[in-house]
Amino acid sequence: MKGILQALIWVVALALITAGIAYVMARPVAAATCPWCFGLEQAGDDVYVQRDMNAAERQRVVATVTAARIQAGQFYGSLLHQPRILICADDDCYRHLGGMPGTAVGSMGSSVLEVSHLGSQQQVFITSGLSSAELYGRVGFWKFNQGAVPMWFDQGLAVVVADDSSYILPPGHGDRCKAGSFPDMPATPGDWQEELQQEGNVLYAQSACKVNMWMMENGGPKGVVALLDKVAQGQDFNKLIPPQ
Repeated sequence: MKGILQALIWVVALALITAGIAYVMARPVAAATCPWCFGLEQAGDDVYVQRDMNAAERQRVVATVTAARIQAGQFYGSLLHQPRILICADDDCYRHLGGMPGTAVGSMGSSVLEVSHLGSQQQVFITSGLSSAELYGRVGFWKFNQGAVPMWFDQGLAVVVADDSSYILPPGHGDRCKAGSFPDMPATPGDWQEELQQEGNVLYAQSACKVNMWMMENGGPKGVVALLDKVAQGQDFNKLIPPQ
């Protein structure tokens, strides 16, 4: 009887954990489907902002989104996947949307991009978010979650696309590296988070360096687009870019 009770407790606990994960993942999708249900209203083309955001701030963030879309589109040739962008003016709003505390942007595949108040302050954050959304869309979100493209490539590419000066030198500086890359860069989301906690933000610079060095030898942005097409068609990323 005791064993049955313990098994039942484990089943209930697992169900609660699963339901909690599903709830967290469902919030961004629900917010994109019904932005006004989450206190947002439309301010631009597929751009929704917190309802009490003032007019001047709305105008600024919409202009920032427009510039970010242009920048990401120029890298990829065009954006085939443009997520609905939800922009918050405070932390409570971002948390309500399911955003991870302390992050600038969050995404659910290629369909939703959540932007915190911090993320709305600089174009680089939104551009990097759009880069990841485009990568997920071109490869396939579920395929990406199954490890088709390693995290270091996604995160490093986002830095390159956004020209994030915190982690990479401006164009025209040769390899553009601010930190050397390593052959055993973290591939899974779990490994990425663990490494990030240990090494800090230098991991973004290392990933960007590795991506940029590969791009220099493989056709730049066009090489990236071709690479993602091959992965989407089922080719193995690790055979296309062998670990060094």
